[in-house]
Amino acid sequence: MALENIARQAVALGVAAQLVLATQYVGTARAEMISTDTAISDHVDATSRAALLTEVRRDDVRAELVRQGVDPAEAEARIAALTDAEIRKTIAQMEDNSAGASVAGTIATVFIILLVTDLLCLTRLFNFTRCVR
Repeated sequence: MALENIARQAVALGVAAQLVLATQYVGTARAEMISTDTAISDHVDATSRAALLTEVRRDDVRAELVRQGVDPAEAEARIAALTDAEIRKTIAQMEDNSAGASVAGTIATVFIILLVTDLLCLTRLFNFTRCVR
């Protein structure tokens, strides 16, 4: 009977010690509301980073990086190290430098120049214009 009591006390002491040690390192949880803008911004930043990494992983982009002497793995590591603001700026620059926009701008500029020269009677390309003279 005495041995049984000692065993119970030892087990109880061991369980109590485990409970104390298990709850010792539990941190407090903090919950707070975040705005929709913050949630969307976080999602957009993550998506933009993934899109940029996807572009770098394309075969033609990798070939161009290698041709210019840049290691593609190093380029990916640098993209991973960029801040969210730098990612947003890079994506914006990529969208601004699209080939279609420059072609459309060039066509519009040529059209306006030809229209003005038609109005000044220097050329006669468009039937819908009249000379200013």
